[in-house]
Amino acid sequence: MKKIVKFDPFYPIRSEIEKNFFDFFNPVSRNTAGYIEPAVDVVEQDENIVVKAQVPGIPKENIVIEVNGDQLTIKGEHRQEKEEKKENFYRQEIQYGSFYRIIDLPSDVEKNEAGASLKDGVLEVTLKKSKTSAPKKIEIK
Repeated sequence: MKKIVKFDPFYPIRSEIEKNFFDFFNPVSRNTAGYIEPAVDVVEQDENIVVKAQVPGIPKENIVIEVNGDQLTIKGEHRQEKEEKKENFYRQEIQYGSFYRIIDLPSDVEKNEAGASLKDGVLEVTLKKSKTSAPKKIEIK
């Protein structure tokens, strides 16, 4: 049997509208490698840099935080299994996803004095600014 394919001249426009509609109601950012990028806030204080990232439903055991130079990397995995059994009914769903985010820090930090906490799906990383990274005035001769 031969399949008939209809030509749709509005496909590019319709496709873009559907994508924008989906993105509006599902505000998840993905990087070029396809990883989900959690939303972050970076706040520079007098002595610290505080980074907050949204990681709802991710246990702390599945999150890896690394500081390398003037970059902070947050990555992890999310896996959730749902199983429902009833008489004459069985359903199992597995949700799986990885996230990965590299944040450029506004100044160098003391790697050994970093701390992190996770509460209500918000990861908070506090990094102490390095004293050697303070700005230095240069005189013009």
